[in-house]
Amino acid sequence: MSVEHSHDLVNMECFDVTYTTDIIRKIVEDILNKNQFNSENIDKWSRQIVDSCQKSLSEIYNSFKTIITTMIIPKNDENIHIGNACLWDYQIDGSTIIKWENDSMYCVVSAFALSLSSTT
Repeated sequence: MSVEHSHDLVNMECFDVTYTTDIIRKIVEDILNKNQFNSENIDKWSRQIVDSCQKSLSEIYNSFKTIITTMIIPKNDENIHIGNACLWDYQIDGSTIIKWENDSMYCVVSAFALSLSSTT
């Protein structure tokens, strides 16, 4: 599954957090929206999300290395706390974390894009 890209900046040279977040959120919604948490499907859903995000982001960030992680957990009374930090060129590289939920589960996707070109 790949998301259609209507953005004018295909083959972007800088990480666009808003656009990237929208792409990933759409992928997660397409895969999980009508489903209830089922531990037997977690591996399949996780792989679909990671593969679709990787494919979609590589189409727009072809001069970047991308890293995608996902976590799907059942919804209960516990909170989720996630963070990330990277040492990179903040004008070009970037990351985003997307939290999605329905009445039975949470899904958290982290995406990182690191430029292959050197600015120094």
